[in-house]
Amino acid sequence: MPDAENPLAPCIMGVAPESLRSRNSIDQFMEKSKRFSELIDPSRYDIVHCHGQYGYHIALRWARLVRRPPLISGFHLTALGPIERYKELGLGEPDEAPIDRAVAFMEHAMGYFSDHCIAVSRGVASEVVKFYDVPGDRVQVIANWYDPRIFQEFDSQTARGLLNLKAAARYLLYVGHFNMSRGKIMAAALRRLPNDITLLVAHHEEDEAIVAEFGDRVRFTGHCTPQTLALYYAAADLLCFPSLYGGFGLVLVEAMACGCAPVVFDYAAMNELVTEDSGYLVVEPTAEAYSSVVERALSDGRKKAPAARRRAQAFQMDLQIEAVVDLYCRLLRKASRSSASAALPNQRGSSVYIHQGK
Repeated sequence: MPDAENPLAPCIMGVAPESLRSRNSIDQFMEKSKRFSELIDPSRYDIVHCHGQYGYHIALRWARLVRRPPLISGFHLTALGPIERYKELGLGEPDEAPIDRAVAFMEHAMGYFSDHCIAVSRGVASEVVKFYDVPGDRVQVIANWYDPRIFQEFDSQTARGLLNLKAAARYLLYVGHFNMSRGKIMAAALRRLPNDITLLVAHHEEDEAIVAEFGDRVRFTGHCTPQTLALYYAAADLLCFPSLYGGFGLVLVEAMACGCAPVVFDYAAMNELVTEDSGYLVVEPTAEAYSSVVERALSDGRKKAPAARRRAQAFQMDLQIEAVVDLYCRLLRKASRSSASAALPNQRGSSVYIHQGK
């Protein structure tokens, strides 16, 4: 992504999407992972932080190296998490299960061979330990963050005027598309809601089937800059996040920072972010229950907006970045001590390098 203000731009190594030879998603994941691994020379770096399944080949390659920089793997969710959640709820398997299982195979290797793992919520941390055989002392929770310079309190009516929305209408906001499980729940919930409620959908493409069914009850925003998305958060009465599984939910804290209370299912990690004071928790995992809570929440007006803004303060950008940097520093100090003690004299006085493996 071009960014003139990014001082690290000359250091960015990318794999162009059009250069991929693989056709299906699973093969593309593997191809990208392998090509990223080939691009990275471990001797150039003091620490390497991988995110998602694309660190798979790096983890496998570096597991064979005697001397290498510390490796961190970041988990914004686990691929097995939604499969296990649906099983617990007796809902069969999510549509994405075949791809998720392939990704889980890659994530397992990443977690197992990493020196440390970052999980964005307590729910994800417990899954990394449970599913991927990672000791708990090698997993740290560092939440995602939002930028308070963009997502902040803004007058609702002013935002509606800027977005050409009706002052007295009832608006729900949904961020994302409809071809995943949460989108299908959203559509099912909308069928049960009164016709005077309009769903604003923040997505760059319209869904033809949704438009055909709901007509002007659904309004797609097109591509949104962060600043425009903040206006939609401020303008909407509620944020709808009808996911039965989530590793974090960045839109939840962004919305709360703008005073828009979310409606979520009462499961990790959504219920780690959204409290009864700052939003609405749906206990039963059905579209009917979700729509019922939405109607009740709309009747409350925006009374939870102040608590929502306060709740978002726990996830400000600087706090979480400091936690990541602190982890880097700890691992670098540990690596430095290991390097200093690795070269031990043998009985003949020469140096012997000892690999301090996990």
